Amino acid sequence: MSNRRAVSVIELLVVIAIIAVLIGMLLPAVGAARRRAMETVCKNNLGQINLAVAQLVETQKRLPAPGHSGVVGGWTIEVLPFLDQKNLRDRVTPGGPISAAPDFLLRQPRILTCPIRAAADPPDATAMDHAHYILVPVAGRKSYNVFDAPLDVAVPWASGPEMAYADVVRQIGPHNRGFFFARGFQNGVDFMPNSQEGR
Repeated sequence: MSNRRAVSVIELLVVIAIIAVLIGMLLPAVGAARRRAMETVCKNNLGQINLAVAQLVETQKRLPAPGHSGVVGGWTIEVLPFLDQKNLRDRVTPGGPISAAPDFLLRQPRILTCPIRAAADPPDATAMDHAHYILVPVAGRKSYNVFDAPLDVAVPWASGPEMAYADVVRQIGPHNRGFFFARGFQNGVDFMPNSQEGR
């Protein structure tokens, strides 16, 4: 008679329970790591955009012209050559209506895309991407900040969206209800928690 040892049902259930607990512990950690990676991309983009706007100001001795609602133009178009997007800038005709913008303008360049904000926006293949970053002129347009676009702001990226500081901080940001932002002509990206938590 052979001496075979089989796995009992109880042992099998214990092993399955242990595996389920381990998976349950692993999934939130994977999700948190993925979110941190997306936030890092957003912060890096913001830092590069800040540097590009500073280079534009240094070159042209002025802040980019304000954009107009519903019209292609503004800071997001002017800054493209300083973000290694000169070919795209050369194809753009500022002043045209957003509704008649060519298809190549529907999707914004990756450098202007925050993955966390992109995940919050519903995809629409026929509409222009919403802006993920906002220019905030300060000191009578002598300086600027660049902020994450508030979640409630749905402005086409190619219209050069700008907002006043007070209007931005009254809104809810895409990063745990707060905002990443960069101060003009300074290195680094800071975080501002949302001040309207009770909203």
